[in-house]
Parts: sequence; structure tokens; C-alpha cells
Amino acid sequence: MSPIEHLLVIPVYNDWRSLNKLLFKINLCFKSQKKINNKILIINDNSPEKIHVNYKKLKKIKNIKIITLKNNLGSQKAIAVGLNYIKKFKKKCFITVMDSDGEDSPFQLRKMLAEAIKNPDYVITANRKRREEPQIIVLFYKIHLCLTFVFTLKWISFGNFTTFHKGNLQKLLSDNSSWYAHSSSVLKNCKIKRLYSKREKRYYDKSKLGLPALIEHSLRVNSVFIKNILLTSSIYLLLTVNFLPESMKSIIILVIVTFNLCVISIKYKHWVRNFSKISYFIKKVSSLKTL
Repeated sequence: MSPIEHLLVIPVYNDWRSLNKLLFKINLCFKSQKKINNKILIINDNSPEKIHVNYKKLKKIKNIKIITLKNNLGSQKAIAVGLNYIKKFKKKCFITVMDSDGEDSPFQLRKMLAEAIKNPDYVITANRKRREEPQIIVLFYKIHLCLTFVFTLKWISFGNFTTFHKGNLQKLLSDNSSWYAHSSSVLKNCKIKRLYSKREKRYYDKSKLGLPALIEHSLRVNSVFIKNILLTSSIYLLLTVNFLPESMKSIIILVIVTFNLCVISIKYKHWVRNFSKISYFIKKVSSLKTL
């Protein structure tokens, strides 16, 4: 039996210290696995800090390649560029997308990969059971989950951390959804199988994302399902006008209209005609290690 090819796609912006710790733990995770060829594709999101990857003792990682982007795009767009880059190669493999900061546990990788091997037509998602984050972020996340479900009828309790056979890429990238949010693109275009894991603490420092950036990310997740939102909002408005007391109508209508306008504005802000022309976004591709 030939070895299983496993490619990990990891977006990075400046935090090379966390990335090196993650690579060490990935190597440790697969220490006893002899039939898996792990390869790493780092998407350097135009980091101003000098690239620093410590790869010398990573015996279970066969290859490390870095794609450096021309501009800072943000993690979602960086992932979209990386997946489009992989799509052009004919060799089959299993793909894992994960963050570099330690919140996606590398010790979940073997379980996710095993499920992907058993279910090659599905995307395996790591859904959040608990989150090691400040209470305000946890509260915001719960509000995001509920609002998203109310307006899109989709329960998106997972982020970037996913594993799937490369055969799913054509469906995943069949539209520009992944340009807005990887999780929404997965749920919209693919069949999923949910696994559950705790969101771990970051390896170093605190997240630099403020509340405005988190709100924008939530709106981007929702914008992929703009048709659902417009339909459900129309129904909610109809029910509000006809059945709710006058004292509540104005508030409910304001909330619905405001949410729709915010989603539409985000959709317009991040709209792109064809992000599959990846050469436009890539500055340089370099290999650090090949065994």
C-alpha cells in the first residue's frame, strides 16, 4: 500500500514563533505513523516580519513550501488562494486547513484524517465544544451562531479547521464563497461530517483581532448565504407587520433591515469577479525542505 499524501494548508501573518511550535507538534502527532507523507503549504499573508521556519528536526514532515502573497489579504482569502494553488496539481491527496496560532489542536489531526479516509466524499469539520477565550468573545460567538442560524438556517459551529480528500476541491471552489469565508464555502458546497473538539488556547500572546474585525468576519460568513438571508428576512418582515404588536414592530424591522444592509455592504466590499487567477495574488513560491 502506497503512503497517504497529507497536505496541511496554514495561513500565517507574522506569527512565525507559533507556526514553529505548531510544526513541532504536528511532527510529534505523526511520530508513530509510517504510511503518511505530511507536507506543509504555508500561506505567508504578506508578513512584514522576516520568514523564520525551523524545519531541521521535523522527520515526519516530508516537504515545506511557502507561498508569499503580494498583499495582506486576511486568513480567509489567503486560504482561498492556497486551495486554488493546490487545485492545479494532478496528484491526489488529503488536505487539512488549520490556523497557526495553536487554537486548532494538532492532536486532532489523526482522527480527522482517519475520518476523511473513510469518508472521501465528505469534508470533516472540527466543531467547537468549548472555547478558551475571554467571556466577551465567547458571548459574541454565541450571538454570531444564533444570528447566523436565524437568518441563514445554517448552524456553522466550525472554522477553518477541516480535512478532506482533494476530490472535494472542485465543489468547494465552484463559486467565490471561499473568498468570503472557508467555513461557509464548505457548508454551502460540500457534504460535511462533524467531529467535535475544544478550541485550545493560543500558543503565544493574545489575538490582535478586535471586536469590529470579528463582527466583519461574522458578516462575511453570512454573506455567502445572501439569498437565504433575503428570503428569511422577507418572511420575518411579513410576520412582523401582520402579527406583532405595534410597540415591537419598529425595533424588529430596524434589526432585520440593519442586518441585511450590513451583509450586503460586506458582500460588495469583498466582491471579486474571479479569484481563481491566483498568479495575480502570489508574489513568490519557495520550498524550504524536501525529503
